[in-house]
Amino acid sequence: MNKDYYIIIDGEKITVTEKVYRAFKRPVWAERKRRAVRRERECSLDALTENGFEAASRDALVDEIVADRLILEQLFAALSELTGDERALIDALYFKEKSEREYAAESGVPHPTVHSRKNAVLKKLKTLLDKL
Repeated sequence: MNKDYYIIIDGEKITVTEKVYRAFKRPVWAERKRRAVRRERECSLDALTENGFEAASRDALVDEIVADRLILEQLFAALSELTGDERALIDALYFKEKSEREYAAESGVPHPTVHSRKNAVLKKLKTLLDKL
């Protein structure tokens, strides 16, 4: 039994081969599949609440933002206590995301020395933060 395949273009029904039909319909089928998978994965707020999820209140979020801000202020105060070389090391490793090896190559200091200096500076920062 041969099946006839049609596609509609500008309101006109055109007979095509199975291969052309599948090529024409493939994007439509893929989009339908993507939407179905998305529906399966999405979860409504009601479903989350039924499963014991509790959304954070606005006040809790504000409290977290304030706490984060205070911690950042303390960190920047502690960073301002560092010497220029210490600050450059921390800036390169943590703010510019360079590796210890990259910083060692740029500064001309051996890698093990950079590593030990980093540990010493972090210990110093911890001490400074504990005082604040």
